[in-house]
Amino acid sequence: MDNPLNVMTTLITIGIFLLAFGYSWRERSWGIALLMLGMLCMFGSIVYRVNLAIS
Repeated sequence: MDNPLNVMTTLITIGIFLLAFGYSWRERSWGIALLMLGMLCMFGSIVYRVNLAIS
């Protein structure tokens, strides 16, 4: 996946699904872990885009 659009779309899609599933099961401990992983995916897409802009 060398195309930045594909990478960004994949990261955001995975992040949205993780946030949705984590929020649905937020009363369980693994639901909170899914929420945190989804947030990391979202922040990862921002970091990836900044990295592309800098380099």
